[in-house]
Amino acid sequence: MNSVYAGFVKRNIAWNGNNWAMGCDFADNDMKSVQVRGEDCSGRCAETAGCTHFVWTKWNGGTCWMKKGSVSKNDAIATNNQDMVCGVVSSSR
Repeated sequence: MNSVYAGFVKRNIAWNGNNWAMGCDFADNDMKSVQVRGEDCSGRCAETAGCTHFVWTKWNGGTCWMKKGSVSKNDAIATNNQDMVCGVVSSSR
């Protein structure tokens, strides 16, 4: 069963390659954002000191929302927007 809260749907998220998934978000803990292609967001996060996880959206031509702090894949929230990508950097698994 899925539960809905604040516009998000709590359901299973299919992790691709173990580090990223489509249609998900991590709430809060924003560090900074940069305009990059979706495929570059994970690498940009990994190169940024303190970045542990990220969310990429199509907003403003493509925005990588770099996030900080302790995180688990279980913290990801499924969205109805399959264009959104969320992920964790390798050391955060």
